[in-house]
Formats: sequence, C-alpha cells, structure tokens
Amino acid sequence: MVEVTSDKLGAAKVSSSKRKATKQLMLDAARDLVLERGHDRISIEEITDRAKVSKGTFYNYFGTKQDVFAAVAQALKARLAADLVKTTDPIKDPAMKVAITLKFYFYQSLDNQDWREFTRFTGLTGLYLEQDTAERVEDLQWGIKAGRFKGDNVYFTDSLISGMFRHVLSENDQGPLAREACEYAIRSILQMLGLPEIVAKALTQTRLPPI
Repeated sequence: MVEVTSDKLGAAKVSSSKRKATKQLMLDAARDLVLERGHDRISIEEITDRAKVSKGTFYNYFGTKQDVFAAVAQALKARLAADLVKTTDPIKDPAMKVAITLKFYFYQSLDNQDWREFTRFTGLTGLYLEQDTAERVEDLQWGIKAGRFKGDNVYFTDSLISGMFRHVLSENDQGPLAREACEYAIRSILQMLGLPEIVAKALTQTRLPPI
C-alpha cells in the first residue's frame, strides 16, 4: 500500500491551485480582448501574450480559440449563478424562489452588456444565460413536494419552461422587448405550475432583492 504523505498532498494542492490561476489568466485575457476588439481580430498568440503564458500552455487547457471563448462564457454564467444562490438560498417559498430566479436571469440576459457583447462577438448566441437544468428541476421538485406546484413529469415541465425562456430571449434579439414581456412570461410559467393568476401576478411583481 502506497502511503500518501502530507508533503505530497500539499504539493498536489499547490499544483491544482496554480493550474486554476493559470487558466483564469487566459480566461480573463480572452474576455478582455474580445470585448475590446471582437473575436475575429484576436489570435491565440495575443491571448497568451496578454496572459503572459506560453502557447504550449494554452493547448494544455484548450483545443481551439473557440474552446476558451466557451469557457469564458461558462465562467461568467457560473459567477452570476453563485451570486444568485446567496440571495435565494434563504427563501422558504419555492414559488417565490422560482419567480425571483426567472426574473434575475431574464433581466441579466437583457441588461448584462458584457454577456450580450461577448456571446455576440464570439458566435455563442446559442448559449443562453439561464438557470442550469439540474437546479431548476430541483426547485420544481421542491415546489411539488411542498404542494405549491402541480406536475406529473417534472422534466417535461422543465423543458417547457426552458423553451418559453429561450423564446422570449430570441424575440428580444429581433428587437428590444418591454419589461412587460418578461413579466408576462414569468406569470405564465407560474400559472402553468398551478398557481392562481392573482398569486402568480403578485410574485411576478416582487422586486428583485440586491444580488
């Protein structure tokens, strides 16, 4: 049996931390360059120069330039999700949590210029800024168990919500939508989950807490 010493564990932690830091340098460099000039005008060499790493190091983490762009988008999304969790975790009502989560992602998708410009510049417009499926399903299951929502097939319900969400964002890309369109979609989703219209309307009108 091979004994793992504390020195080896410590070295592994340092190595892991260094890899994360190196990757973050490249993500930050790619994001900044894209927002400055657009992705067609930058090269992998410019990303590595900005990050102060070698080109070989880049290929240790990413296969193509588009791979690093996708990683930047996912990192932006993860950061927003982490901020949202801090706000919604204390909420005891699943319907309130779903309403706030939907409103947050709708508004971020419409208003977050870094996200909109980055995905447009990099051709990642098919990557939507919305709650992850697993988290949304968990919220729906919580609501059904608590008797707040109705639904026989939570995964089908989740696909309907995602479809409605993406439809609204797609329509917005054709021309700016009024806030009322997002609120109508949220109200419709809550009613689809079984909430009375008056309750769905009240939840939809709830102001977003500081996030």
